[in-house]
Amino acid sequence: MFKLTIYLNLKEELKREPFKEIDLKIPLKDLDLPENYYPEDKDLDIKLHLLKDKDGYVITITLNTTINMSCDRCLTVFPQKFDFTESIVFTKNLDKHQELTEEDLYSEYLEDEEKFNLNEFVREEIIVNTPMKVLCSEDCKGLCPYCGINKNEESCDCEIKMRRKESPFAKLQKLLK
Repeated sequence: MFKLTIYLNLKEELKREPFKEIDLKIPLKDLDLPENYYPEDKDLDIKLHLLKDKDGYVITITLNTTINMSCDRCLTVFPQKFDFTESIVFTKNLDKHQELTEEDLYSEYLEDEEKFNLNEFVREEIIVNTPMKVLCSEDCKGLCPYCGINKNEESCDCEIKMRRKESPFAKLQKLLK
């Protein structure tokens, strides 16, 4: 399978003007997202705002899309909404012996301003903006830990049976027989 990697030459893009806006389409399948993302054959519409800074670049990404993901509770695949704008400060590599300042903690380091990997940048921003616990709905009931049915679609009495069986008073049932 052929994957298209998009590289930007930041130095060349901002040679004549201090900022530039770019609208791009990147195929979702080319981002190499982790397995809990279910990429479709669709393109992501991405807006980039590039700004030349004294020590590097400020790149602002705006993304508004849905990506199919699996719910962490019930494993149902559903469309997860991604609607964000992030500004990232990229600075050129620091001298190895230079001391870090507090401002340096809030920026990323640009290894090659002439070959900025846009796919990797978009992939990273999607992953960072994914909720820690991906749920199909706030009131998702999940799967039954005993029989495995999806409690959002069906109901079972496994938990009640297991609670009775594992109860410290379960031994008293034998006396009734």
